[in-house]
Amino acid sequence: MSDQLTLNYLECFQRSPSAQAILDRSGHIVDINVRACQALGREREALIGQRLIELIFDEDRETVRQTIANSVRDQTAFEVECRVDAPGLGMRWFAVQSAPSSNGGSGEIWYVVFADITERKKHDAWLTQRNALLTALSHNLPGMIYVFRPGPDKGGRLEFVSEGVRDVFGASPEEAMASAWAVYKHVVPEDLSKFFQQRDDAIERSSRLHSEFRVRSPNGEIRWCSADSVAGMDLDGNEVRCGYVSDITEHKLYQEARMAAETAERASRAKSEFLSRMSHELRTPLNAVIGFAQLLRIDTQPRLSDGQLRKVELIERSGSHLLAVISDVLDLSRIEAGDMPVSIESVHVDSMVVDVFAMVAESAQASGVELAAPLIELDVPVRADRVRLRQVLVNLVSNAVKYNRPEGIVRVRAWRDGASASMQVSDTGMGLTPEQVEHLFEPFNRLGAEQKGIDGTGIGLVIVKRLVELMGGTLSVNSQYLIGTTFTVVLPLADEDVPSDHGMLMDLPQSSGEATVLYVEDNDVNVLLVRQIMSLRPAWKLMVANSGSQALEMVKQQRPDLLLLDMHLGDMTGFELVDLLDADPATRGIPKVALSADAMPDRVHAARQRGFAAYITKPLNVAKLLQCLEEQLAKV
Repeated sequence: MSDQLTLNYLECFQRSPSAQAILDRSGHIVDINVRACQALGREREALIGQRLIELIFDEDRETVRQTIANSVRDQTAFEVECRVDAPGLGMRWFAVQSAPSSNGGSGEIWYVVFADITERKKHDAWLTQRNALLTALSHNLPGMIYVFRPGPDKGGRLEFVSEGVRDVFGASPEEAMASAWAVYKHVVPEDLSKFFQQRDDAIERSSRLHSEFRVRSPNGEIRWCSADSVAGMDLDGNEVRCGYVSDITEHKLYQEARMAAETAERASRAKSEFLSRMSHELRTPLNAVIGFAQLLRIDTQPRLSDGQLRKVELIERSGSHLLAVISDVLDLSRIEAGDMPVSIESVHVDSMVVDVFAMVAESAQASGVELAAPLIELDVPVRADRVRLRQVLVNLVSNAVKYNRPEGIVRVRAWRDGASASMQVSDTGMGLTPEQVEHLFEPFNRLGAEQKGIDGTGIGLVIVKRLVELMGGTLSVNSQYLIGTTFTVVLPLADEDVPSDHGMLMDLPQSSGEATVLYVEDNDVNVLLVRQIMSLRPAWKLMVANSGSQALEMVKQQRPDLLLLDMHLGDMTGFELVDLLDADPATRGIPKVALSADAMPDRVHAARQRGFAAYITKPLNVAKLLQCLEEQLAKV
């Protein structure tokens, strides 16, 4: 029975799937099984009788020898890792375990079990190299490098975290690797649930992860971060994810700024289109008012009486002022943006005040307010934009009338003060409280005037203040409640005087000879006005086309010397008509002058780019139109 057990034991020993060997007290191999021979790459006969220590790689022998000596001395089991150069297999790593045992009368023996751990050692070496690489990278990257392993816990486990975790999440690498929640707790809760969903979806599909979320720093500041990771496998076939977390707050701010800029640009384009349309619709009827008023002043058959001429001049001046006001209202946004052009010249205040009084005289009479004789103690002109200064004074005087009391008085003074001129508009109205003065220049704030039934928009004084500043001056206000209000405009004096353009209509340019002009316009009133103006030049032949398509046909039949084009035709724009004409060699190169109520600067610039020789805005000036046509036809 004992022999049978011995046989069974030997058979089990030989067939064991683990590598085993039996050593005597001196370390010689007494027996070794098949699996051990395979692991060591040697035949059994070559191993029997050989000392096990001699099979171990030279650099590891001393460690193994010392471990065995300690085990023999203490009669305890030992475990050690070492390398063996196995023929045909190369250098292999083994984990060797052994314990002493008594063999009856034969003396002490050692049972040794060893396992091939080469792949595990390679994996450990790879992990060491990877962590070293990640650590090196982390010292040169501003964000956090991490290695994540999914687990039963929702948070999973962070196997590696770089020092950047301190800056991003305010946690140490040790805290983050001990528990991923040391990182997650700093993520804004609603963003964290979204991140978990995106991460789990990426893990399920083994795809790349990109997620953006907000992080609350230890000092309470909210920062934007992004996490990017890719899937990988460890040696056991389990998924790990290597990734990078970075602070993208500045990038987010840039994106928001860019989106805001794009939104503002779209709004600006829409606003420009709206202003362009409004400019066209408002200027078109004024074109007839001012144009025919100018023709009435010029026409001597029959000649108007002096009283009629004064009325016509008042119509023309009022229409011109209305044009200026319309332009300013349409360009209010440009004023606030600091993009309002001004044309500085020498302007005489005395004649300007006379014009202003003539414009507001009727409303003053209707309101029972006296316009006191202006006191102008100024014998030199000021530096200002003529149209803008007129608008400023009309606005101030109109307000002095509108907010006055019955039988009140409006006074205008102007005097020289060193290198400047002061212009003062005073009223005897109800005045303003100090609180109202504080809010006087706020857009659309009427200071309660709307409750008294007084018409207005609340933007007049805002425009006045900005216009005065654009002309290099200042506007101040002094008001006493129940007594009255005084506005003072201070502007620099002009260095030299320049002649006024008043009466320019009476000095019209002379005709340069015969010419054919094609006027393309879809508004009958505008056509009638231009016909009247062109009648002042009998040598010129005027042809009229009421649409772009009709103009194309007329040009093909008779090539004109000059084209006078409106920019908004019924069937196409003036630009589209020009493109069609220039596309045909037979109609290409005809001089072009724009005559349009669309006075937006971008349209004027675009016309110049398209080859227009001039761009005249409506309401037109008769003399300037004739002068422009004379100059262009003289070139032809």
